[in-house]
Amino acid sequence: MDDRILEFIGDLRRAELRVSTTEALDALQASAEVGLADRDTFRAALAATLVKEARDLPAFERLFDLYFFDLKALGAETARAFGRKDPWARALLERLLEDGGALDVDPLTELLLLADPSELEMAIRQGGRGVGLERLFYFLQVGYFSRRIWDQFPWQAIEGDLEALMAAAEAEGMDPGALARLRTYMELRLEAFRRMIRQHVERELGRRGYQHQERMKRELLADKPLFTLSADEVAQMKAVVARLARKIKDALALRRRREEEGKLDPKRTFRASLQYGGVPLELKWRRRHRDKPRLVTLCDVSDSVRNASRFMLQLVWNLQDCFSKVQSFVFVSEIAEVSEAFRALPLERAVEYALGGARVDYHSRSDFGYAFARFTRESLERLDRKTTLLVLGDARNNYNDPQAWALRLMRERVKGIIWLNPEGQWGWGVGDSVMPLYAPSCDVVREVRTLGQLAEVVDGLLQGWWRRRGAIH
Repeated sequence: MDDRILEFIGDLRRAELRVSTTEALDALQASAEVGLADRDTFRAALAATLVKEARDLPAFERLFDLYFFDLKALGAETARAFGRKDPWARALLERLLEDGGALDVDPLTELLLLADPSELEMAIRQGGRGVGLERLFYFLQVGYFSRRIWDQFPWQAIEGDLEALMAAAEAEGMDPGALARLRTYMELRLEAFRRMIRQHVERELGRRGYQHQERMKRELLADKPLFTLSADEVAQMKAVVARLARKIKDALALRRRREEEGKLDPKRTFRASLQYGGVPLELKWRRRHRDKPRLVTLCDVSDSVRNASRFMLQLVWNLQDCFSKVQSFVFVSEIAEVSEAFRALPLERAVEYALGGARVDYHSRSDFGYAFARFTRESLERLDRKTTLLVLGDARNNYNDPQAWALRLMRERVKGIIWLNPEGQWGWGVGDSVMPLYAPSCDVVREVRTLGQLAEVVDGLLQGWWRRRGAIH
């Protein structure tokens, strides 16, 4: 069972649930304590040790049902597969098998005739380990792999044992009707075992198919332009944005831990070792403390970029605790601050407020120049050299004055400017796009038409390319 739980944990990780080695060991220990008798208790024990966030529960539940569907009793369908219960035949077989050890049968024969469904399922899982189930992806393969698992069992020995049991029963003087009843019981057990093997393969197909479908779905949606996503697809991709934010958090946490530990200082260590004849008995460390950076976001929330704005706002909300201070603004032509809503409200309400409740005329025509100029007049003093300015917008200015001087003035005060444009690069500078006028003031300009491109930006942020002046693509 430990191997099965470890396979389950592997699939959780592939579903992008964070499960550490310590948590995996806790899950193994908890499952050993509670046992498999009560499926709900077993599920609760694994959930308590492996799931840290409520958003991960649906994926956990789906995978748990695929892995441990039958641990309690295989359900009513499998029970029906065993045919009618026959206590008389079972009692007779138990007596024949225990009668002084006169019959030396294979352990699998006894398991097949007397074990409960959960024990038989464990035997099937054991038999399926070497048949290549990792290549199972299509329904037409179910029959092939079912046969391969069936062939893993020593049927020649089992059939010999069954004949020996029938002979022993006949030797006791049983009438033909009783012998026929015993043979029927054995045949029903064999048929039920065959069905269980097929059910096991079908569940494995469901598990692997689920992984494949989920991966394909994420990949397709990640490459789909943001403005074409439906409401259902937007809801599905919330988890993707949360994972991007988690990736940044983990990377920043690792960097802070390394900074706290410090790096070996060779010069100070060598100097300290002179009193010991050059043996470095006292190691000296160089520690560098960095304050958390600050973030200011300016997010275009006009209709043309609404989906992109939604994902960016979700990302910013998730990253608030990574910065010493986060200040968020939304604009169409007027600009309004939504920082307090982001600090006080849960994710969904905060994003909905930014997209429809701020003091902005959401139905007006975009005017980046007016919004930037307004920001410099009212909020320029909020910017300093510890601040990164993140702008999301398509730079479609409706032929208004772009007032590029305002963005240049912001650049003079901040650590860097990152501009994410949800429009294809082919459209920059065409028509009413003023992106070429804003780009020179930015450290980084990236096209983010899809969530896949947003993920690439996150990777770039973690690698630090945005610190290099002139990284504009």
